Amino acid sequence: MLPQIKIPQDVMEVIKRFKNNGYQAYIVGGTVRDALLGKENFDYDVSTSARPYEIQKVIPKAIPYGDFGTFLYVLKDKRIEITPFRNDAPGRKPHYSIVDSIENDLSRRDFTINSIAYDPIENKIIDPFGGIEDIKNKIIRCTGSSKRIWEDPLRALRAVRFMAQLNFTIEPSTLYAIKAKSPLLETISRERIRDEFSKILLSDYSYEGLNMLFLTNLLNFIIPELLEGMGVEHYNKPYDVLEHNLIMSKYLSKKLHLKLVGVLHDVGKPFCAEKKEYGLEFPNHHEISAKIAEEVLRRLKYDSKTIKKVIHLIKHHMFIFYPEDDLYKARKLVFTVGWENIYDLIEIRKADRLASGFPQAIGPGLSNLINKLEILQKENLHYNLKDLAVKGDDLIKAFNLKPGPLIGQILSYLLDEILKDPSLNEKNILLEMAKNKFLPQEGGNLNENRFNK
Repeated sequence: MLPQIKIPQDVMEVIKRFKNNGYQAYIVGGTVRDALLGKENFDYDVSTSARPYEIQKVIPKAIPYGDFGTFLYVLKDKRIEITPFRNDAPGRKPHYSIVDSIENDLSRRDFTINSIAYDPIENKIIDPFGGIEDIKNKIIRCTGSSKRIWEDPLRALRAVRFMAQLNFTIEPSTLYAIKAKSPLLETISRERIRDEFSKILLSDYSYEGLNMLFLTNLLNFIIPELLEGMGVEHYNKPYDVLEHNLIMSKYLSKKLHLKLVGVLHDVGKPFCAEKKEYGLEFPNHHEISAKIAEEVLRRLKYDSKTIKKVIHLIKHHMFIFYPEDDLYKARKLVFTVGWENIYDLIEIRKADRLASGFPQAIGPGLSNLINKLEILQKENLHYNLKDLAVKGDDLIKAFNLKPGPLIGQILSYLLDEILKDPSLNEKNILLEMAKNKFLPQEGGNLNENRFNK
């Protein structure tokens, strides 16, 4: 038995206002689906017999939204999209026609689970395509005909997204239609593809979603570079490169940049594979993967902040930390990757181990690093040049220097020294260290050549 549909009172009031003015009005689409599944909702879709100009008369604070006669009504903690009964043009171009019944409106929707309407005033459900039964059986099925999915090729990705979010199964006819017409995905904008792909990555069953993208050939029109890893075997992992990349999604938290790292962290391996006596090696694969990942993310129109974050993490995901490494090595690592990234890298390493067949996420070296980081947090330093008690101007004044490369060399030397011992980070001590390192014993100016000794 599915739970009863519960609609908030302020949303009920919107329905009442339409009915009191002589119009039909229903809660529709994903809102009904989620309510039947017992999921909390903050976005509500209302479909009404009112025309667009009539909608605004009934709900004066509603504002035009999009190209389909839709209006948006924003409450304190909810968004209500109000749309007239309509029939969309194929391809969901900015063209639609008004229809006279809720049944006609439901017939143009993508999947049966989204083609349900609910009248909360009369407590009446309209389900002409068997959506409730498909929800009970956890099935994703095209509304009316499998051709429905290719009226807008993005619906293929939506089918996979619903599968990944709800843990549903795509029924055979719909699945066949997705695979048979997968090349039509090329007609969809990169931004729309990006948005659906991101939702798949952030779903509860993202790994299953990624596998479905592969099995339906959709992945070939999103990140074809990943397919190069199919059949490229690791000598020390039970999975090939493609599956290893996809399976990482199982073990990463729901943060978009982490999920993208998981999918793309080893994408460069097939392009640098070298056959050795015991199997394939992938020298410098993290650098090559970062370069390919950047191309992929720019092609999919991800924002620059996300791209920068993902590339940085991929470049450093092969960091090394041994069980015997000391605090200096831990500080050097934090200096290299930043505090803002170190725990992401630890999560990536843990996921990488599990996706490589290791029974435990944390090995001795990683355990040592985690323990060392707990100690370093108490030092309250970022381990970069801004932390130094001495600045470039201090060196210039103290030693009568001119601005130039030597200043940077001295500061780098001093930073490395405080990575070994943060207690040295006092202005007088650092100036004395600079003097002893670079100033000849007989006096005079700083000697740049001594830096390399």
